Amino acid sequence: MIRSDIKLTGNTLYDDAIYLVISLSAMALLGSIELDLAQGLPITLQSILVVLSGFLFGSRVGVSTTILYLLVGGLGAPIFHGGASGWLHFTGPTGGFLLSFPIAALFAGEAANYASKKTNLVKHEFITGCIILFLAQTIILILGLGFQDALTPTSLDVSTAVKVLMPGLLVKTAFGTILFVLTGRALKNFNK
Repeated sequence: MIRSDIKLTGNTLYDDAIYLVISLSAMALLGSIELDLAQGLPITLQSILVVLSGFLFGSRVGVSTTILYLLVGGLGAPIFHGGASGWLHFTGPTGGFLLSFPIAALFAGEAANYASKKTNLVKHEFITGCIILFLAQTIILILGLGFQDALTPTSLDVSTAVKVLMPGLLVKTAFGTILFVLTGRALKNFNK
């Protein structure tokens, strides 16, 4: 977790506000970007940005930012996948994915905080970060698919879901890990 290494103002509330604005801005600007890699299933950046928010800045900032992101999108700002917005996205097939975002941000923040206190995990920061990002996105995937399965009579079986969704999950994990490493290095250099 970068948060434990960086103190911007020395005041926790001010630092939280700065991290929240940075995270919310990134989610709003980049979260709607879609990549269509396989079988018409879009891969969006919003889930990795949600996870990175908690991972980099702690669970308090991650969960708060994610809830604000969902509220702003629900109120009509075109910040969901492909520029979508509105409350209907919470009750449709993508609702489970959106509603799982705060849970994934909480997991990523708490796991990163735990890992930052364990010497063996800090030594292997890159691998630890990659695993946390992968698991947090897997939480989004499992909860989202479970919600979708409850709403629709025909759904993907587990093997098909893994086959179709795994490439996107791996791409986003790799992208998130690269962002984590680059952000960490930049902030540590800034802190010096």
